[in-house]
Amino acid sequence: MKVAIANLGDHPVVVEASESPRELDLRAEGVEFNAPVAVTVKITRMQEDVLAQGEAHTVARCQCARCLEAVEVELSGRFEALYVADTGAYATRAGRRDFEWADQRVNFYTEGTIDLDEEIRQCIVLALPMKPLCRPDCAGLCPSCGKNLNNGPCGCKSEPRQDVWDQLRKVIKTDEE
Repeated sequence: MKVAIANLGDHPVVVEASESPRELDLRAEGVEFNAPVAVTVKITRMQEDVLAQGEAHTVARCQCARCLEAVEVELSGRFEALYVADTGAYATRAGRRDFEWADQRVNFYTEGTIDLDEEIRQCIVLALPMKPLCRPDCAGLCPSCGKNLNNGPCGCKSEPRQDVWDQLRKVIKTDEE
């Protein structure tokens, strides 16, 4: 999502757009991004600098971490980035294409346009859950036969679990005696 700085006035501008995952180059292992990304950005021009504050929303398809069934996950996130001219004081001091100054991420722009794609991409990818679940009480898979326990119990015999502390209890009893 590119914004021409010349089109920005003295007052903040709110831009709403819908971007395709392909345009944003959204990728994550084991995740399908098929739904468009809804973006709302408030852009404030401060002389040569531009502050972009926005949020992005989409839906992704991935596997449940417990039962491996496909699950759709709603993703929402916020971003904020400061864009400064490539020829300004920040550029000569930093010597990099982007850097962080206090809590603010600073990006450089050239040719009078800012590109928000990287900020939107990071916002969405960081909103992905570490362990997506199809539902909070997902029972997962049987460790013996692999049956999805959400569909009902499997026919496996449940062996009594050994208490991992049994051996320690035996040692403690002999020490006390």
